[in-house]
Parts: sequence; structure tokens; C-alpha cells
Amino acid sequence: MRKDLTRKIAVVAVMVLLAAMPYMLDAYRLDLLAGGLAYGLMAASLAFLVGHGGLPSLGHAAFLGVGAYAAGLTAKHVTPNVALQLLVAIAAGVLFALLTGWFAVRTRGFFFLMFTLAIGEIAVQAATRSTRVTGGDNGLADIPPTGLDVVTFYWWALAVVAVGFGVLVLLRDGPLGRSIAGTRENEARMAALGYHVTGVRLAAVVIAGAVCAAGGALVEQKDTFVAPTHLEIGVSVLLLIMVLLGGRQTLVGPLIAGVGLIVLRSVTSTALGELWLLVEGALFVICVYLLPNGLLGRRRAQAA
Repeated sequence: MRKDLTRKIAVVAVMVLLAAMPYMLDAYRLDLLAGGLAYGLMAASLAFLVGHGGLPSLGHAAFLGVGAYAAGLTAKHVTPNVALQLLVAIAAGVLFALLTGWFAVRTRGFFFLMFTLAIGEIAVQAATRSTRVTGGDNGLADIPPTGLDVVTFYWWALAVVAVGFGVLVLLRDGPLGRSIAGTRENEARMAALGYHVTGVRLAAVVIAGAVCAAGGALVEQKDTFVAPTHLEIGVSVLLLIMVLLGGRQTLVGPLIAGVGLIVLRSVTSTALGELWLLVEGALFVICVYLLPNGLLGRRRAQAA
């Protein structure tokens, strides 16, 4: 009980600190932190799928792209309201997850991994070839700005990330989350107990896809631009690296790793140019040797 109280106090303290960041950082660093939070949320959604659901994916960036394009098209053709754009992005993420997940969850292990890779590549090609809708290789341009200043948008992004992360934690710790974990551990036993294993696995994909799409909407709203490059395997691998660095058994670890890696990329690329890739690669190798379970991987599987 004391541990739970300590954790709640720590969460409140972190949220207060993050909310106060506009009084500590300039506009550039605040914008960078907002982007890092968005990627951290998407990394946490992938950790929910990979670590908690036992469903390794190499196509998670497809959900990022679906959410970003849905929000961008809504902003361009329907409304400048950021909340409505977010809702449309989440709905698009759910539909895309249902459509692709219905097939994906019928595969296992390596075949699931390759299936998600194929889905990601199909999404990239669809975004590239649908020039009238997505702008093709040039991306979706001329997206109206949100109308929010840097500080207000940061608070908006922080609120979305906080709610999205809270949803992941609540679902993971609830009956559905326990069913997903049970299916990961022993499908045959869960089926014998009367659970619909395929449906449980599909629920994990839909939850992760919806939260990732929300993160994609934030990325689009921040940059007012989205292109097929947002859906490429390199982005999926980046999200997976965040999960591995943070610890796939937790959700908060990948969130922290996501923010840290985005900030590190910006700092090192500005200071070192193309050599920043060597820094990122070296960091990953060091973490693999020193922290094989990730930053928070030693904690129990149900730790936040």
C-alpha cells in the first residue's frame, strides 16, 4: 500500500513538473518536448502490444501515419478544431487496426512480425500512390495551423499523452489486460477456460493502434505536415528501439525512452550532423550490454 502511495505521489510530481515546463523552456525546446511526448506515447502503445500482448510488430508506424493523415485531412477539409481532429484520428486508427488486425492475429511469432511488416509497406505505398488525397511523395501540405501558440499546444499534447497513457495502464491492469497477458502466456489454456483467443489478441492490436494514431495526430498538429516517410519501416524500428531501451515489460519505460531519444536526436544532429547516427547506434549497443531488459525492465511486468 505504501508503494502504491509512493508511485501515485511520483506520478503527480512528474505531471506537475511537465505542466510547468513552459515556464522553464524556450519555444524551440518546448516544441521539441511536445514531439518527444507524442513519440513516447506511441512507444508505450507498442510496448502494450509487444511486451504485454506478446505481439511483435514491425509495422506500428502505419498507425502513426493513419492517425496523422486522418487528422491532417480533417484539418484541411473539415475543421480546425484539434479535439475533433484527434477523435477522427483515433477512429481511423481503430478501423485500420480492425481491418488489418483481423488477419494479423491469425498468425503467430515470426509470421505475425512479417505480416505487420507487409502491412506497413502496403500503407507506405498507399500513401505514396494516392496523390489526390495524400499528396503522394510530396506529402500532405497546406494543412492549416492549429491556431494554438507553442505553450497552449504543449499543454494540449501533454493532456493527450497523459490520457492516452492512462488508458493503456487502466486497460492493462483491468480484466481485458489480464486476458491479453494470459493469452500471451498460454493460448491453449485460455481457450480451454472459454476465452476467445483471437478476439483477445485483436483487442490488443486495436488498443495499441488507437493510442498510436492519437500520437500520430499530435505529430501532424505540431508539424502541420505528414508524408509517407512517417509510415516507413525506419519509424517502426525507431519505436521498437524505444521499447527495448525503456523495457518492454513496462509502459513508462518506453515513454521515457521515447522522449529522451527524440531530444537526443535533435541535440546530436544539430551538433554533429550526420554523425548523430553513430551516437544513437553506440547508445543502443551500450544499453543492450548494460541494460538487457531496458531502463525499467527489472521491474515486474505489471509495473507502470
